[in-house]
Amino acid sequence: MMTAFGRLLAETIGMNPDVLGDKELARVLRERMSACALEDEAQYLERLQSSPREMEDFIEAVVISETSFFRDKGPFASLDRHVRNEWIPARRARRLRILSAPCSSGEEPYSIAMVLLEAGMKPGDYRIDALDISRTLLRKAVRAAYTQYSFRGTPVLLRTRYFETVGNEYVLKDHVRQGVRFIHGNLLDGHALADQPPYDVVFCRNLLIYFGAQARARVLSSIDRLVAPDGLLFVGHAETSCFQTARFVPLNPRAGFHFRKVEDNSATTQEGAVADLPSIVSVPPPVQITPKRPIATRETKQSSREIPKPKDSIEMARQLADQGQLSDAATICERLLREDNTNADAYCLLGIVLHGQEDLQRAEECFNRAIYLDEQCYDAVVHLSLIKEHRGDSVGAEVLRLRAVRIQQQARTA
Repeated sequence: MMTAFGRLLAETIGMNPDVLGDKELARVLRERMSACALEDEAQYLERLQSSPREMEDFIEAVVISETSFFRDKGPFASLDRHVRNEWIPARRARRLRILSAPCSSGEEPYSIAMVLLEAGMKPGDYRIDALDISRTLLRKAVRAAYTQYSFRGTPVLLRTRYFETVGNEYVLKDHVRQGVRFIHGNLLDGHALADQPPYDVVFCRNLLIYFGAQARARVLSSIDRLVAPDGLLFVGHAETSCFQTARFVPLNPRAGFHFRKVEDNSATTQEGAVADLPSIVSVPPPVQITPKRPIATRETKQSSREIPKPKDSIEMARQLADQGQLSDAATICERLLREDNTNADAYCLLGIVLHGQEDLQRAEECFNRAIYLDEQCYDAVVHLSLIKEHRGDSVGAEVLRLRAVRIQQQARTA
């Protein structure tokens, strides 16, 4: 029965049920069945399939809304440079049009608005459309009242300049809200924002990692339609491999989250690309990095002993992997992830095991998920670089190697 609910999630919102995990899905089912006064899962499945209102409530319960102002500062710094160095000097007669999707509870589109205001633009100079599937999150975004938790990592000066303190909340000032419009919708829908012309800048970060391959392809098609020629696209660190195509070219090979849409990639020049981002004066040479915990590259034998129970730790899985018992190690990792789908170590180790078994597609998905959960996940970054190198993506591999070096350097100075 759980499979039926997972399949329904994949069909309606594109979410890969493995991302949610059996434990979380079971919790959501208990919560919604109680709200509907139902005790039988088959009856609730029938209710879901026949009631649009209940389907919407079910979706609300599974939507992941982790966000904050200026989350991952790199994209906002790049947007600031683009506006100051390209858009404003060009003195374009029309408004700058930006899309934030999904926008969650509003922190990202409002962060974009603050970047534009800091660059000297006025609300009438731009419009930010913010799209999300959750009506609950959109209502919160429109209210624009936030707690201290939403400001982790945000400069105090910006909070003071653009918010008013009301009790225990920080309420966004009206002039920041003026240029932002919130819209209910889903990028999985091929008709989403069909009445809108393409956008000059699109932020679509940390969405594709939740989708299966089929849903991901549909969303990529929507993104391609929504980004204007020569427009910019910002994605999450774990999603860059989805856009290494002739249509989307990294503006700087060392900032892979930042792409420009081109009609013909032969017209793209590295000179123009690098001009938009500060150059790196000294680039460390590619390094041969050995994972912290060496693991056999092929399974040499099947374990004859009983596979450990879910309570066993990630350390047990590592020991099994080091002994060449990859299937047993993978089983433990999968069990751990069913219990806790935010376990970056389990995703990373499962990816290493799959890499050893030469299942590169699944390994890549695990490494991307691990990096999303823990940006400092050294082993995941290293193995992902090896996969890209194997596939001939030397630029992507170099970006990840440099990132691995930075992680090492940060670890030494911490």
